Amino acid sequence: MNNIIRRAQYDPSSLPDLTGKVALVTGSNSPLGIGWNIANQLALKGAKVYVHARSLERAQAGIVAILANSRAGQDRNLTSTKEVSIKQLEPFVADLRDLKAVRNAAVAFAEKETRLDILVHNAAVLSYGLELNEYGISTSMTINHIAPFLLTLELLPLIKSTARSHPGVRIVTLSSKAHNLLTPDAKYDSLSSINNDFGARDGEQANIQRYCYSKLANILFAKELQRKLDQASIQAISVAVHPGVVETDGTIKYIGPEKLSQVNNLSGPLQGALAPLFAAAATEVWTEKDGGWAGAYVMPYGVPSPVDESEAAKDPKLAKELWETTEKILAENVGISVSF
Repeated sequence: MNNIIRRAQYDPSSLPDLTGKVALVTGSNSPLGIGWNIANQLALKGAKVYVHARSLERAQAGIVAILANSRAGQDRNLTSTKEVSIKQLEPFVADLRDLKAVRNAAVAFAEKETRLDILVHNAAVLSYGLELNEYGISTSMTINHIAPFLLTLELLPLIKSTARSHPGVRIVTLSSKAHNLLTPDAKYDSLSSINNDFGARDGEQANIQRYCYSKLANILFAKELQRKLDQASIQAISVAVHPGVVETDGTIKYIGPEKLSQVNNLSGPLQGALAPLFAAAATEVWTEKDGGWAGAYVMPYGVPSPVDESEAAKDPKLAKELWETTEKILAENVGISVSF
């Protein structure tokens, strides 16, 4: 890993041709978001891309925006000269708050597709008050961790079969360097821990801690997933990615447009998509798998960066605890049994 240099910038034109590959990017309907920019660039490189949103109307709007962008040629200087075809784009509809809907969407996907080369868990909520969904689970943890966990496990048979014939499948989970702000006593040993109110059901500091808790979970999930992939000799890579501090429609809504000018090192959504894109599709991530990429925490614009991880993020016991508790919650609270 010592020979991997942190890049000051990254041009997605260097990504390989992705024709024939199938990708699913959650939270990819808005051109002002990171997910849409990931989906757009993957499509421009030839991949078939599933555009996710909570409703069919929103997913279709994301697809229309990709096609319009391609026809306008706005990104051809960054990627390929090929125009995106409508045949490359499909909607993937699931409200991540509804875990049974997530499962149903995953089952439908697996029945339709014969491969899945790239799975990007981008959708998330920012700092959020403690709300419990119909299953008695924190809404923020449901959206940010449990839904991606469930989606991955439901699609695992397809991931395994793809990896056998096309080694180098990628599962990319967006996290945040904000996980370092979490108090060091984090636990994931029970539903009570998952529903931790951090001192208040609503309030700025408690809500920030809730967000940080979910972002730590993203890293732990990515690492434990990689451990299980390796143990089963599945030719796939799981990484967690910090995309940078990005001006998206979500951050604009959360911070407020009047305060954005006060945020340091703010980048646009395409810049925010670069590190996840690199992890999802760059050739060297697979060819240098054993050089630090497998189970890595990745910083912009694409480099494994263990020095930027908290000690909790490096704890394999905590990662295993999170995995086992998530399985238990899905079984006991939602009635969905999953296993690797």
